Amino acid sequence: MFFGNIIKEKNVYRYHSTGGKPYLEQPPSVFSMTSRIDVQETNSLLRDASPRSSSTAFPLKAVLAEVLGTALLANAVAMGTDALHVGLTLAALVFALGHISGAQLNPAVTLAVFVRGKISAMNGIYYMLAQVAGAFLGGLIAMPILEDAVEGSKISAPAVAEGVGAMTAVSAEALYTMVLALVVLLTATTKSQEGNSFFGLAIGAALTAGAKAVGGISGGALNPAIGIALPVLKDDGMGDIWIYAIGPLVGGLLAAGAFYLLEKPSELR
Repeated sequence: MFFGNIIKEKNVYRYHSTGGKPYLEQPPSVFSMTSRIDVQETNSLLRDASPRSSSTAFPLKAVLAEVLGTALLANAVAMGTDALHVGLTLAALVFALGHISGAQLNPAVTLAVFVRGKISAMNGIYYMLAQVAGAFLGGLIAMPILEDAVEGSKISAPAVAEGVGAMTAVSAEALYTMVLALVVLLTATTKSQEGNSFFGLAIGAALTAGAKAVGGISGGALNPAIGIALPVLKDDGMGDIWIYAIGPLVGGLLAAGAFYLLEKPSELR
């Protein structure tokens, strides 16, 4: 017969009493304890990778990560990869580079993160410049590959569908960039989601859904860096570039506004 917390033998089982019948509790396994500790100690996607800081040091590694990540993402688009595979590319890059720079890889997302208060204005500018440079780099890498594979072949680039009005295209880009940036903010910058391990998949899925939804309307760039760099490299003209500059940035601002409307103050960190 056991009376309360009297049994403790090599951490195998513990008997407890709740004022009535004793009950048996098996402690967590070593694996589950390790997993929990690892999750708790892993930085969130954006909280520690790109915080507001009084430091004026140039974030070299983070900027290089943004250049590399955006280059790989833009390369996937330039090679003509479908929306699903572009989304999977983004998901992989988020998991790979999130602990270095936050893996924002998109000026519209960086703008949303800035409004959210998770990156300083100066670092935000560095990130945006790095993302644009990375998008051009990714397109440039794709050009000789495609030309060698098929003579005269050009890279793929977002383009507004024929007959679609400019405001419709801007609205489509803004709406689905808002969805993408909001998913980033809600899965990677709140207390309730701290330590989650699905954020990369959620962000990649958001990009896939957006690109599929409006790809045939506005081109589905959802990213000013890619929407500017690839059409320029493809020599498609400059007529639609403003759509990809304005639409996604408006979407980033809308995402930040929606985030503050949805989240409780206690959830902010």
